[in-house]
Amino acid sequence: MKKILIILGIILLILALPFSSMLTETFTAQTESIKDIREGDVIFQTSQSEQSPLLQIATRSKITHCGIIVMKNGKPYVLETLKTLVLTPLDKFIARGVDSKYWLKRSNKENIKIKYKSYLGKPYDLAFRFDNDKYYCSELIYDIYKNQLGIELCKPKKVSDYLILWTDKLPKIEMAMKKRGITKAQYAVAPVDIFNSDFLEDVK
Repeated sequence: MKKILIILGIILLILALPFSSMLTETFTAQTESIKDIREGDVIFQTSQSEQSPLLQIATRSKITHCGIIVMKNGKPYVLETLKTLVLTPLDKFIARGVDSKYWLKRSNKENIKIKYKSYLGKPYDLAFRFDNDKYYCSELIYDIYKNQLGIELCKPKKVSDYLILWTDKLPKIEMAMKKRGITKAQYAVAPVDIFNSDFLEDVK
């Protein structure tokens, strides 16, 4: 019995370790408005969607949603994926995040202009797949930077690389993957991958 308890304790410790990085991330979220905001900036937040907690577990990060800044009539909007791809006023996007906190990143490429109109109305990609004319949030950013700006912000990873030891056996994660047709072998990019890109710098 004692040996069983020791083994269980070791298992729980192993499971807990990957979560520590999620709980102790040191980067600080913004709460105040940034005056120097530019087209092409990438904005991140902790979403309040139903899938947000699962993404936090799978990617070991508080960051679960992102969008890209587009200037329209002199005002900042966020091109983002909801049920479809839409332009959302910046203040409305920020207010939707947990505690209205956000992070902002910027490329050193100057005078960025995003060709966004062809994306509007495209459906959200529940299967998290490339090349199906649907998009999820980080795929959208990855696609725009790669195909419009010639910058590959990060390398796609297998879905299995995101799953912490045994968490793919959690019923909610298993059920969500099966329902959406997501496989462990397919490639994807997570919001935190975009956030950690060497090609983006903090905006404060």
